[in-house]
Amino acid sequence: MLFTNQISNAKEKAGMKVLVAYDGTLHAKTALKYGLRKVRESGGDLTVLHVFNRNMFIHYEAIPQAEDIARKESARHVEEAENIIKQQGNGIKAGIVVQDGNPEKEIVAYAKAENIDIILSPHRFRSIIRRSPCPVSFIPGEILIPIDNKDDVITEIDQIAEEAALTVSRVVLLGIVPVHIYSRWERTELDLVKRETSEALIAVGKMLTDHGIENRQILRSGYPDEEIIRAADECTLSMIMYLSGNRRPSELNKAVHIILDEPRRLRAPLLSRPATG
Repeated sequence: MLFTNQISNAKEKAGMKVLVAYDGTLHAKTALKYGLRKVRESGGDLTVLHVFNRNMFIHYEAIPQAEDIARKESARHVEEAENIIKQQGNGIKAGIVVQDGNPEKEIVAYAKAENIDIILSPHRFRSIIRRSPCPVSFIPGEILIPIDNKDDVITEIDQIAEEAALTVSRVVLLGIVPVHIYSRWERTELDLVKRETSEALIAVGKMLTDHGIENRQILRSGYPDEEIIRAADECTLSMIMYLSGNRRPSELNKAVHIILDEPRRLRAPLLSRPATG
C-alpha cells in the first residue's frame, strides 16, 4: 500500500521522502515507527525533524537554568529517536535533523526546502496543515473510509484495522449516495441505493467494532469527490483509505481520480490499494 496523493510517477519509482515532526511524545514515537514501517514497505527515505522551541524561554529570566534543563530533555528526545531508528530502521535510509526555532514554522520550511512528499505529525503541530506544501498525516487521528452501496470494504477489514492500530486512529466511515446520477423518475432506484449504502455502513462498522477499532458512521448524498473533501476538512486525518476497485467501475473510483488530478484540494494523504480478488 502506498500514499499516492501528490506523488508523481517519478517520485513513486524513487520512493517517498517522509518527514516525521518529532517532539518526543508517545504520539511522535508512534509516528516515527509508522513512518519507518511504510518506508520499508514502499521505499524512499525518512527524516526526523526535532525543533527546540527557544522562544518558550524569552520570559524565563527568573529561572536561569530553565533553558538548560529543557535542552537536556530535548537531547534525550533525540537520543530516543535515534534508538528507535537503530532498532526498527535497519536497512532504511533515515536521519535526524535538530533545529532551533518555532516548531511549526521550521517543519513547514524544511518540507518546502527538501521537497518532502508527506509529513507525519502528532496533533500538537496541527497548525501546519494550513501552510504545508505536502499532505500531512496526524498520528493519532482519524482514517476516512469512503463507502458506496457495494461490499468491497468488507473484504479489507483486516487491512483497515491494521492501519488504525498502527496509527492509533479511529475510523470514520463515509457512506456516499451519488444522487446526481439519478433522475427524478428514478426515485425507487435511488431509495434502494440509499438503503444499501446505509446497510453497508452498519455492517462495516460492526466488523470494525469486533476488531476493537473505534469508528463512527456518516451518510451523505452528493458528488462523491465533494463529499470526500468536505468530510476530510471536518476531521483530523491520519489518512483517507480507499479501495481502488479494479473489479468494477464506480462513482467512488471517478471521485478519487478527480481528487488526484487536483491534489491541492486535499490536505490529507490518500492510501490506495486494489480490491482483493
